[in-house]
Amino acid sequence: MKLAVLLLLLSFSAVVSRAAELREITLGLVSPNWSTQLPIAVAQQGGFFKEEGLQVHSATIASGGTIMVAILTSGHADLVVSGVAAIMRAISRGAPVVMVSGFQTRIDYALIGGKGIATLSDLKGKKVGVTSIGSFSEFAVIESLKRSGLMKDKDYTVFSAGGTVLRVSALKTGKVDAIPLSSSERVPIEEEGFAVLQEIGNVLSEIPSSVLVAGKKFAAKEPDTVGRFIRALAKSMRLIKSDKNRAMQFAAAAKLKGNAETQRKALNYYANDLNVEVEQESIAALLKALGIKGDPDEFFDRSFLARALTDR
Repeated sequence: MKLAVLLLLLSFSAVVSRAAELREITLGLVSPNWSTQLPIAVAQQGGFFKEEGLQVHSATIASGGTIMVAILTSGHADLVVSGVAAIMRAISRGAPVVMVSGFQTRIDYALIGGKGIATLSDLKGKKVGVTSIGSFSEFAVIESLKRSGLMKDKDYTVFSAGGTVLRVSALKTGKVDAIPLSSSERVPIEEEGFAVLQEIGNVLSEIPSSVLVAGKKFAAKEPDTVGRFIRALAKSMRLIKSDKNRAMQFAAAAKLKGNAETQRKALNYYANDLNVEVEQESIAALLKALGIKGDPDEFFDRSFLARALTDR
C-alpha cells in the first residue's frame, strides 16, 4: 500500500514538474476566420505546443495592425498573427516589432459579384464594398483589379461596407455590386448562386496574407522560445495539409465556431497556403505594392525561422 502511494505521488510530481517546465506564451489572433484559428487549434489539440515545451494562451482581437502592435509592445501578448500589410506599414513608421515567420502565404479573398454582375467588365461604373478604407481588403481589391485593368475611381468606386455580415447584406440589397470574402465566408454565398468575379489570391499570388509577429524585445530575449513556437506551428500546418479529416476533428475538440460542413469546404481553398516559410521576394513584392521604401530584412527577420527549421 505504501509503495502504491509512493508511486502515485512520484507520478503526480512528474506531471507537475513537466507542467511547470512549460513556457507560457500569450498569442493574439487578428481574425476569427478558421484560416487563422485552425493552425493554432490543431497545434493545441495535437500536442505540438507541448512537444516544444510551450503552453499557449490565445485570444482573438479582431482589429488592425495598430492595435496588434500596441498589444505586443505593451507586453499583453508575446506573439501575434496579423495581416501582413498593416504590420509592414507599422514597421515602416518605426514600430518595435518584427515578422518572424509566415502564416498564410496567399491572400484568402475572392471577389464576389452581386445581382447582374457576372464578370469583371460588369463592374465598370459600379461600387465595390470593402471592410473599411485603409483595410487589407481594400488594398487587395484595388491592387488585384488594377492588375486586371480596372482603376479605382475611374472604372469603379470603393465603399466602406463594414464586417462580413454588413458586406453580405450590402451586396444582397444592391447597396454595393461586389465584395471580397474569405474562404469560409464565400462558401454559403456561392451556393446561393452569386458569381466569383476574381480569385484575388491567384492574381496577387506572390503577396502573403498573414504573418507571425513578435515584439523586438521579446524576440531578442527569447529567440529559442520563438523558434519552438514556429516549429510547433509548422507541425500543425503539415498535419492540416496531409490529414484534413483529423484537422477537422481537432477543430471540433477546440470548439471552433462555425458550420463544420462549410468550414470543411473552405479548408480546400486555403490549406495549401498555410506555411511558416516566407520568401524574401514576397516581402519585396508587398513593399513595392504598398509603396513602402526599405529592405525586406528590415521587416522580416529570417533567423527565427531558420532556427526553427534547422532544429526540428
